[in-house]
Amino acid sequence: MRERVAVALLALCLTVAIGCAPTPAPSGGPGSATPPESSTPDEWQARLAPVTFDAWVDELSALKGQIVVVDMWATWCLPCIERFPHMVELANEYRGRGVTFVSLCLDDRDDEAALSLAESFLTEQQATFPNFLMDEVVTRAFEKLGLLGIPAVFIYEPAGDLRYRLTGDDPNNQFTDADVEKAIEELLEEIDPGIPAMRAWVSRDVDTSV
Repeated sequence: MRERVAVALLALCLTVAIGCAPTPAPSGGPGSATPPESSTPDEWQARLAPVTFDAWVDELSALKGQIVVVDMWATWCLPCIERFPHMVELANEYRGRGVTFVSLCLDDRDDEAALSLAESFLTEQQATFPNFLMDEVVTRAFEKLGLLGIPAVFIYEPAGDLRYRLTGDDPNNQFTDADVEKAIEELLEEIDPGIPAMRAWVSRDVDTSV
């Protein structure tokens, strides 16, 4: 299954122009962003919840009080596919620490094959955090989000304000996975300044030579 999904995604990515910029599209979309509580990881199937831009703003507002990390991606964006597994790892690492991860898919809402592939990919990656589909014409979605291309990661502070905007818009200043982690750690330190200090103390204690 994983091999089929990976091969299909690679084939799709190779059919688009170099770079992850949007192409025009029209209207529609699938299901529910939250996995059923009764499902085990092996049973869980990802579902993309369609949201208009205005509904997306409401979703973000509902998450105030937490650090929110939004990964914006699409199946036609090879760099997005390559880096997505690390986002899942980070989501697991920061679970229970006041950090919420969310994915926002920017595939064509009318492309049923692409949406099916996206849900298969999310299921394979066990991306059990909320997964949304931007229910707008693709070019309009990019315009409203203020994006030239993807991958992109937006990180919101607990007050709900956009604090970090990590994109590949500037070819001379591409963000990395390390940039995402650094941004999260900086926000966590602001919430509880004692956490990094304690981490450093524990590290010194553990590294003491015998």
